[in-house]
Amino acid sequence: MSIFEGCKECQRLSAAYEATTMEWFRLQGQLRIAEYSHEEESSYRIVAEINSTARRRQALRDDIEKHELAAHRRTNTASS
Repeated sequence: MSIFEGCKECQRLSAAYEATTMEWFRLQGQLRIAEYSHEEESSYRIVAEINSTARRRQALRDDIEKHELAAHRRTNTASS
């Protein structure tokens, strides 16, 4: 993933991806604690949240790729 300077959409997508990734790591930590504490119900809930967050991360990666191809195609080609 690359961020093109001055592109508001790149900045927005990057910030959303970063926030979602931080949420994913936070949930991973919660899962470790729940598993260590043998909290089965909490573990199931957290796993569902992790899966949802992982899907959001993938969707954002896809959005970033689509945006880069659509908005920055010439820039990418020119640097190759």
